[in-house]
Amino acid sequence: MGRSNTRVILLIIAAALILVLISLGQYSSSSAGISCVREGYLVFNKIITSPFTFIADLWKDYIYLVDTKRDNEELKKSNDALRVQSMNLEELRSENERLRLMLDFKAAHTEFSLYPASLLAQDITLVFKTAVIDKGSRSGFFVNMPIVNPDGVVGRVVAVSSHTSQILMITDPNSAIPALIASTRVKGIVKGTGGESLRLEYVRRTDDVKIGDFVVTSGLLGIFPKGLRIGYVKDIQVDERKIFADILLAPCVDMEKIEGIFGIGQDVATTD
Repeated sequence: MGRSNTRVILLIIAAALILVLISLGQYSSSSAGISCVREGYLVFNKIITSPFTFIADLWKDYIYLVDTKRDNEELKKSNDALRVQSMNLEELRSENERLRLMLDFKAAHTEFSLYPASLLAQDITLVFKTAVIDKGSRSGFFVNMPIVNPDGVVGRVVAVSSHTSQILMITDPNSAIPALIASTRVKGIVKGTGGESLRLEYVRRTDDVKIGDFVVTSGLLGIFPKGLRIGYVKDIQVDERKIFADILLAPCVDMEKIEGIFGIGQDVATTD
C-alpha cells in the first residue's frame, strides 16, 4: 500500500473519531476541549470537501451554460421561423387586401369591361416611365387601352404582343391626358414630368383652382373614359405675365408600388 493511500485511510479514521467525539460531547460535556474538537472538525471538513465542492459547482455551471447555449440556439431557430411565418402571413394579408380592392373596384364599375393583369417589369428611370404586364392581344389587350387600378389611372398600352403589353405611365413626359377639375369642371391637359409629379397645363391663371382639388379624365380624344381619377392639386404658381397657371398634381396611384391593374375594354363610352 502506498503512502498516499495510507494518508487517506488515516484522515478518514481521524474524521470518524472527531465525529464520535462531537456526538458524545453534545450530551456529555460542553468543555473547551470538545469545542476545540468541533472547531477542528470544521476546518478539517472544509479542507477535505472544498475541492470536491468546487469541482461539483464548476461542473454544474458548465452543464448549465451548455444547456443555456443549446436553449438559446433553439429559441433563435424558433424565433427565425416565427419571423418568416409572420412575413409570409403579412404578404398574404397584403395580397388578399389588394385582390379585395380590385374585386370591389370591378363590382363598382360594371359599366366597364375590365381585364385584370399583373406587372412583370417596370422601368422608372429618369428617361422613361413604362411597365410590362403579363397579358397581351390574346387576353383582349390593345394599343391605347386605358390602364387603371383601384386608386386611379396608371397609363395606357403603347405596344402589344401575344402574351405581354407595354404600358406608358402617366408620369412619363410623353404622356398627355385630357382632364378636368372635378369640383369646378375646369379643363386642361395632364402631362407627366418624368418625376413623381404631374402637371396640369392650359388652365388660365384666373380659373377657379384650389390646393387639394381632384383632377379626373374628361373623356376627350376617345382614349380614357370620363371621370377616372388622375391626381389632386398640390401646388399652384400664378405669374401675372403668363396666361396659364403652373399647376402641379400628385398622382392618385403610387407608381412605384403598382402590382395588379385592369385594362378597360373598347365597349365603353368615353364622353357624354
